[in-house]
Amino acid sequence: MKQTKKIFLLLIFFISLPLGSARSSPTDKHYHVVHVVDGDTFDTTDGLVTFRVRVAGMDAPESKQAFGKLATVELKKLIEGKEIVIQPIGRGFDRYNRVLGQVFFEGKDISLLMIQRGFAFYYRPRCRDYPEDKQLYDYDPRPYVDAEKVARATNLVIWSNKSVTLPCQFRKEHPY
Repeated sequence: MKQTKKIFLLLIFFISLPLGSARSSPTDKHYHVVHVVDGDTFDTTDGLVTFRVRVAGMDAPESKQAFGKLATVELKKLIEGKEIVIQPIGRGFDRYNRVLGQVFFEGKDISLLMIQRGFAFYYRPRCRDYPEDKQLYDYDPRPYVDAEKVARATNLVIWSNKSVTLPCQFRKEHPY
């Protein structure tokens, strides 16, 4: 019963989302971020339903990974307690039943900001670099790939470490 109710409420969430561009507009539905879980996941509400969101386009270091806590702090600074817009990606859910979408605050792409500032990597399906497996992307990853190249070249945060481990590699080596 509880799972059915959750699915129903999330279905209402997607029906209520405006269709359109990947950028935020005045007609977009806004959500209030109530809690940042880690560097790429947070809980949000529309005032009635609270649900978990996985930010698309980026992959932040895991909590127990180097720079994981810093990524969480940065995402908190960017969105916790603030009103955001979510643009669903693909089917709209990830394999953990989190809402999957691009997240915007004041029209700015949160994934892009996190990657540009050196707190996240671009998301790599199957842990392979773009353009390999490019058919697995439900969005254009090139702005994220380019942002990561710049952050890497300037040794920002995660790139200041000589031996960088991608979060997807870390998850394989340290399964929960």
